[in-house]
Amino acid sequence: MLRKHLLATAAILLAFPVAAMAELPPQVTVEFVEPEGYIDIGRYGYDRERNLKALERHFATEARRCLKSDERLEVRILDVDLAGRQEWWHHGNDNLRVMTDITWPRLEFEFTRHAADGTVLESGHERLRDMDYLRRSAWVRHDSKPLPYEHAILRDWFDKRFCRPQSDNLASHRS
Repeated sequence: MLRKHLLATAAILLAFPVAAMAELPPQVTVEFVEPEGYIDIGRYGYDRERNLKALERHFATEARRCLKSDERLEVRILDVDLAGRQEWWHHGNDNLRVMTDITWPRLEFEFTRHAADGTVLESGHERLRDMDYLRRSAWVRHDSKPLPYEHAILRDWFDKRFCRPQSDNLASHRS
């Protein structure tokens, strides 16, 4: 009896990794093309690195939400202009970003989405911006994660580009 239970448990444990592998999230590759030339990715050093990693995470998060698990997304980020401006002349706080109506977030990138067999499903060049970013909901304005405004415009873009039903996708290509 114990032997049967052990065999059944072993079979379940051996099958679990295979089942888990079938549900892997889509693979996302983000390449930052000459980030030292970006309009505004933050101050030098740690701040810039943290912001680049945050953008990479935002792409991965949204891809996991919208793409099929066997798809692959390659992104080449060409330019970044973060929401707000770093105002170093304010005494006592060298990490202050001042948000105004003319300092909206902007992202420029190229993307390619691949199927599991490697065929290109779609590709393009995008210039995203949110000129109305200060009027976003309190959920975005008070988000404690890095780069909430940039994440919001990426979420909107993924919703329009990848999350809509497949029939809508086909209809938009026919017109």
